[in-house]
Amino acid sequence: MEKTYRFLPYYFAVFTVLVIYCFYQSYFGEFPDFEGVVSPIGNVPITITSVTHFHVFMIMAWLLMLIVQPILILKKQLNWHRLLGKISYGLVALMILSFILIVRQEQLREKSLPVFASNLLDPIVFIVMYGLAIYYRKKPAYHARFMVMTIIGFIGPAFARIQGPALETVFALFALFLILEWRTRKIYKPYLISLGYYVTHLGIVAYLFFGNQALLDSLWHFFFEKG
Repeated sequence: MEKTYRFLPYYFAVFTVLVIYCFYQSYFGEFPDFEGVVSPIGNVPITITSVTHFHVFMIMAWLLMLIVQPILILKKQLNWHRLLGKISYGLVALMILSFILIVRQEQLREKSLPVFASNLLDPIVFIVMYGLAIYYRKKPAYHARFMVMTIIGFIGPAFARIQGPALETVFALFALFLILEWRTRKIYKPYLISLGYYVTHLGIVAYLFFGNQALLDSLWHFFFEKG
C-alpha cells in the first residue's frame, strides 16, 4: 500500500465512531431495549423494528470491513484481502436490500419529500462508488481511492441526525484528498470522477426538489403509494 494511505484504517475507524455518535440518540444510546427513540424528523417517538436493526447491522458490517481491508494490505495478507473483497459482493447486495427496506419503512411512517430526495442521492452515490472500486479492482491505486469515496454516501444520513454540515463536509473531503494527491502521487482521476459524478447527481436531485417537486411527488407515489 502507498505510504500516503497507511492512515486509511484510522480514517475509517474515526468515521465509524462519528457515525455511532450521530446515531447515538436515535439508536445506539437506547441499546438494548430501544425505548424512548425519537425520529430526527419532528422529534416524535418511533418504534425500532427488525428492519431498522438489519439496516444498522449491514452498515456497521460495511464500516468494519473498510477498517479491516487496508490492515490486511498493510500486513501483506493479500489472499484474505481478496477473499473479503469477494464477500463484499454479498454484503453490498444485502446493504442495498436494507436501504430499500428502511427507506420504505420510514416513508410509509411519515411522507417527507426532503428525506426522499436525500434517499435518491446518498445510497445511489454509495453504490456507484463501490461499483467503480470493483471495476478498478485490478488497479490498486484507483480501487483504494474509490473505496475511500464510498463513505460520502453515509455523511448525509449521519449528519442529518445532528443537523451537521453534510454538504460542506463532503466537499471538504474532496478538497482534502485532491490536495493530498497534489502533494504526493498526483493520482487525481478517481477523485475527479467521483466529484464530477457527485455534483451531477446532486444537481439532478436538487432540480427535483427545488425545480420540479411535482415529479418528485410522482416518484414518491410510484414507490410508496399503498394499495
